[in-house]
Amino acid sequence: MQVFKAFMKVLRKRLFPALMYVSVFVFIGVTMAKFGDSDSKFTATELSIGIIDEDDTAASRAFTDFIGKNNKILDLGDDMNVITDQLYHEYADSVIVIRKGYSEKLAAGETDGIYDIYRVHESFAHVYCEQMLDEYASAVKAYTTAGMSLDEAVKGAGEALTAERNVTVETFDDDNSGFSKSFASYFQFLPYILISAIMSTLCPVLLIMNKKEIRYRTNCSSVDPSTYTLHIFAGSLVFVMSVWLILMGVGIFLDGRFFHGRAWAAVLNSLIFAFIATAISVFVSTFCPGDNLLDLIIQAVGLGMSFFCGIFVPQSVLSERVVSASRFLPAYWYIRANEMLCGKVTYDFGNVATCLLIEAGFAIAIMALTVLVRKVRYSSSSILTAVKA
Repeated sequence: MQVFKAFMKVLRKRLFPALMYVSVFVFIGVTMAKFGDSDSKFTATELSIGIIDEDDTAASRAFTDFIGKNNKILDLGDDMNVITDQLYHEYADSVIVIRKGYSEKLAAGETDGIYDIYRVHESFAHVYCEQMLDEYASAVKAYTTAGMSLDEAVKGAGEALTAERNVTVETFDDDNSGFSKSFASYFQFLPYILISAIMSTLCPVLLIMNKKEIRYRTNCSSVDPSTYTLHIFAGSLVFVMSVWLILMGVGIFLDGRFFHGRAWAAVLNSLIFAFIATAISVFVSTFCPGDNLLDLIIQAVGLGMSFFCGIFVPQSVLSERVVSASRFLPAYWYIRANEMLCGKVTYDFGNVATCLLIEAGFAIAIMALTVLVRKVRYSSSSILTAVKA
């Protein structure tokens, strides 16, 4: 137990930095959870649009009525100075000019060159406006291609695009699942907090334990390298469990109640990932990187997994290649399990258990690789070779 005691003495000296890191990352996690717990609903965006009708036909007036149903129509006249002033001061999001010959081109199935759009700069409002115009022109073209007259096509397109639809959003039941929205958001970002907090504190301690002088004295003693490594793992787990318990306590505070239901699976999921972060920290410290390189590795591991595995960006919007590559990272399986638990993906206990087992496999594989590397790197023959060199 001498190695374990020495490890705890070194860790005790870095206790304040550890608390500082944990506090910062807990604050980040709570903030993210609060944003994720927003109950705001979708509301349609109303744009302020000026329309100049140079065609002045029934079709162009129908188009103006279509725009005005969900947006505010501004009467700007045809004075370009007034139009420019309105756009510059952002009183108007866009100004649409319906070109002469609009109805004839639309009746012939032509959709290019029927509008002019003026704006100050690219923005969401401008993109939304262009999308709305493209959808309207495409709908009218589809109706005319089907054999309808222009008047019928314009009426049908306007009705189809402005029809109100009842949408029901299916979400998980907090009371039945035991996994509230606050829990879902908090556990979503927990891997980044665990990796960053644990590696930022644990790796420097491990680097001290891996100093050449300490290694040489350990190898000259009766302590086997494998035993030494296991003691390092044990000391690391004590620290990691302390961090993990603090984070779980924060999670209970956010939810306002103790764990129950699916929340226990999420807790187990986070515990396994904490072991993974520990294994990664011990593995990285085995190679004794410098301080600058260590900071780079911590950022690369934390941010890399966060972006590629779906922590910061949902897995549903990632490309197939990125998702396929992220399967080789443990955070992917953590997020996959978390999404099933919170209801984003169809819940299946068997699939959740599979994800947990794969994560546990990652932890065991990294720890076994670390033991192997340390046994080779810090063996007596390796030290003798280094001394001769």
